[in-house]
Amino acid sequence: MTHGGKRVEKWIREQYGLKVTETFRVGNYDAFSYHQFVYLIVPLSQMEDEELYELYHMSQFLLERGDPFVAVFLLTKQGNLYFEWEKRKYGILKCSYVEGERVLQLGRELARFHQKARSFPYQVSKTSRIGQWKMLWEKRTDQLEGFWRGKVSSQPLDPFEKMFAESFPYYMGLAENAIQYLVDTELDDEPQPIDSATVCHHRFNSDTWRTSGLIKIPTDWVFDHCSRDIAEYLRNQFFEQPDTLRQEGFLFLEDYDRTTPLSPFSWRLIYSRLLLPIHYFECVEDYYLSSESDKPYYEAKLREMLKTSSKYEGFLKSYAQLLSMRTKKIYLPAIHWL
Repeated sequence: MTHGGKRVEKWIREQYGLKVTETFRVGNYDAFSYHQFVYLIVPLSQMEDEELYELYHMSQFLLERGDPFVAVFLLTKQGNLYFEWEKRKYGILKCSYVEGERVLQLGRELARFHQKARSFPYQVSKTSRIGQWKMLWEKRTDQLEGFWRGKVSSQPLDPFEKMFAESFPYYMGLAENAIQYLVDTELDDEPQPIDSATVCHHRFNSDTWRTSGLIKIPTDWVFDHCSRDIAEYLRNQFFEQPDTLRQEGFLFLEDYDRTTPLSPFSWRLIYSRLLLPIHYFECVEDYYLSSESDKPYYEAKLREMLKTSSKYEGFLKSYAQLLSMRTKKIYLPAIHWL
């Protein structure tokens, strides 16, 4: 086991009173089973206590609302949310594990999940992103622009930096459009009850629930507008499964909208988020944060991304057309270069 074998098992017994006989992998985590439940050992060093307490309350709330697939934080005997092991923080998440594949209608399932979580009654501050998109997007775009200026003025450039130097102005234009679009949406449209904050994921995609035996893991969560998960799902489909995007992606939208109908405000937020080239920003950021051995991966990823940029524009267009067909009411202001 990656956490120092026997000793961590002894530690878990002391802290939680749980006996670890053998471990296995669930998604990205080490796990063990005990008395019909599965327990995940989740690294938490990158998370602040306040954030963990909010996620703890969200997971408890969703379990009480009858979601059987939510993993909940287990408290130690001392009532703590985590234990420290070799200077790192770990938590134990408890869940009912269901063997085998459930048939998953992802759009419907996500809509129901969001619907339940909308009634979460507590104040959320650390994990909240609702209403903060404009500030966060501007900050991120400005930071990358400053970084880009530095790179351009300090030549010579390696192949990645050359691609970054040449492509950044285009993606900055997209980001500025996304921000403007978001601002217009907030001015033009009245949010409906469906637009209140709910439990979302940092980056939701078709594997988020599948790879972990359909367990919903709170450390993936943020408190935000439902359009975040919908847009990130569609973005991921575009890059990972472009051939089935039209069918799968739009089926996902239909299933979601049939289960809990989206407001004009929601449809426009999805579009503004798709306009924001998060995929590009993350690829560049990850390249500079990665070790030398991982750099070629991000270089290839960026090269592929730049090759498909006109296809991504086509995808944005098709989303806009889908909307004008669906709802005569929703007007998506045209983005002049699309």
